[in-house]
Amino acid sequence: MKSAWLTCWLAWPRPPLAAAPREPVVAKAATQRISFSGPQARALWQPRLERLGEAALAIELEMVRRKHIAATVLWTGYDGIEALTERVRAIGLEARPIKASLGYAADWSQDASIDEPKRLLDYAFLIGAAPLDAAMADPAAEDMAETAIRFGYPACCAESWANHLRRGGSDPLARVLAREDKTAVPAHTALAVLGLGPVRHAPCSTDCSATRDRSRPFLDLGRELGFVEEMSWLEEIAGWTVGASLVNGVAEITTAAFRCTWLSDEGPSQPRLAAPARRPEKRKAAAIELVDSAHVLAELGTGFESAGFASPFAMRSRFSAVVWEQTAALRRATTAVHIGCGDGLLLELIAQTKPKLRLYGTEEDTAAAEAARQRLGASFPVLGGTSTDVFAVLSRLAPEGIDLAFVDPEQLGDRDALAAISAIARSIIVIGTDRSLRRFRDIDNLAATMGLALLPGRAARVSATLSPAMDRLH
Repeated sequence: MKSAWLTCWLAWPRPPLAAAPREPVVAKAATQRISFSGPQARALWQPRLERLGEAALAIELEMVRRKHIAATVLWTGYDGIEALTERVRAIGLEARPIKASLGYAADWSQDASIDEPKRLLDYAFLIGAAPLDAAMADPAAEDMAETAIRFGYPACCAESWANHLRRGGSDPLARVLAREDKTAVPAHTALAVLGLGPVRHAPCSTDCSATRDRSRPFLDLGRELGFVEEMSWLEEIAGWTVGASLVNGVAEITTAAFRCTWLSDEGPSQPRLAAPARRPEKRKAAAIELVDSAHVLAELGTGFESAGFASPFAMRSRFSAVVWEQTAALRRATTAVHIGCGDGLLLELIAQTKPKLRLYGTEEDTAAAEAARQRLGASFPVLGGTSTDVFAVLSRLAPEGIDLAFVDPEQLGDRDALAAISAIARSIIVIGTDRSLRRFRDIDNLAATMGLALLPGRAARVSATLSPAMDRLH
């Protein structure tokens, strides 16, 4: 049986859903970013984590069916909606859609297009006994604590989580990481973000006794449902040493077997205590109403026509494919630059995949360069001006040179520009846009037409590495 963990995700934490996290489907994001410590760890724990995800889903639905909790919220992609609703109806429950969120481009299928935006969305379903009140999952501010208790929170954790939401918070684990008390984070609490249980709520503290008390019924119910081996794995995980960090908006948990990351809007220093924090415009929630297509397009980026793409969807999808194709090169690199970066979309996608990479952008168009600075923030320099001036400044910023330079060869003025890039970059990666691939059919014909030599390799569908022989151009 195909694991439901791959198509359906438990909401983390359980409602209320008043938060506006940077990645609404946190469990999906963290699951897709798991990195194992080695081949043996992967062989052992990847199938175990999939089975634990299926067990957690079954236990959650059974808890709702037995009325241990009033309801739950599950996320799924468009193609998983039918299977989820059929599974829920089979046990006498109702599934009602309550929210949709635009997934990140790296999660989209390669054949997704603007003609089918529904396939680019993740959908949240409220699961419970009929009749369901959709407002239950996202109540008014004065009802948050009461709602949290209905969703299985101990009273202390319900009040703590409600207060955190009222102050503008969004990420329960990030809140724990930002606390002054630096005691170790229990493994079940830290790994709950993956939707593995038994901690399904946002705990008020790392040593909350009420949270520990809620873990035992979860394990007992799992064994009752036949997940005996899976529950023994959870008990093994409970004894793990877990490292956790929150740096520059990237939260990470690390164990001896694997680590995972997700994007957070929480700050790295202190918990929010007073006035609601103002989030930068670029970090507003991706969650949207299904009819608000304008908000969807605003999230995708601007300047797609000048960049050579037919739509913003196509631009994000293509740049995501570039990041995926160049995974190995990005893993080895410490610095990268996008020549003609437009509004900075490719750099943002690279930063999401490899947060520690030092990134630079260049853009001659003043408005586009300013849009890139707003998207990327002060951490990533975006240089404006002519190519000659830009490369001189870039050489001073990175005197040791740049590992990777991403270039659309059609936007290069002449071979002198390519030679200037070769002088500062150890490896040049050419990108095929919709416009160029429509004209030349594939990346090889594009390169050949422009007199460029590419290295052979699998990563050559929409991007490829320029042959070192091209360094002799100058």
